[in-house]
Amino acid sequence: MALYVIEGTKERLEVDLTDALTSYQNPLDIINGPLMNGMDEVGRLFNNNELIVAEVLQSAEVMKASVAFLEPHMDKKADDEGKGKVLLATVKGDVHDIGKNLVDIILSNNGFEIVNLGIKVTSNELLEAINKEKPKAIGLSGLLVKSAQQMVLTAQDLKQQQVSIPILVGGAALTKKFVDTRIAPEYGGMVVYAKDAMNGLEIAKSTDNT
Repeated sequence: MALYVIEGTKERLEVDLTDALTSYQNPLDIINGPLMNGMDEVGRLFNNNELIVAEVLQSAEVMKASVAFLEPHMDKKADDEGKGKVLLATVKGDVHDIGKNLVDIILSNNGFEIVNLGIKVTSNELLEAINKEKPKAIGLSGLLVKSAQQMVLTAQDLKQQQVSIPILVGGAALTKKFVDTRIAPEYGGMVVYAKDAMNGLEIAKSTDNT
């Protein structure tokens, strides 16, 4: 399955996904196993300048198609309703949203109410949504290296407006060290690095009592 993502091809994708559903206990295991392994490899190749942006976008389209195919097979946990509202956004200057949309699907299937602001979201747009929606947490994503610096600026802007609700950040250009040393010190509340969508779910659940 990872090969589809790495090569950016959808030929026979749904046939193999259908087969995978019989051998994996949960569709999320397919996403977080072979498919995410493929995206990790794409990220590695991109960072090594072995792939261009257009090829990364092709891989993201394969990932998006896979998630869309698998989503109807996911069990929505009826006993997990009412976990709270989470605001998701891809930061200003970035159009990559496959990771964010994956978080959207996984959190939605685990009882969270999601407000997905889309791509290229400015600090002002984020602040407007925070004031309107009153979320329990914010999720920021970005793939590009410049997006990591944009998250620093966004954290500064939110702090200036006295926003301090928990922020989850994720994306190919981020590391835990960068989050802890560059983003977190610029914010007035908790900032947590989510290495993948399932990790994002664990963190979102842990904010229940914060």
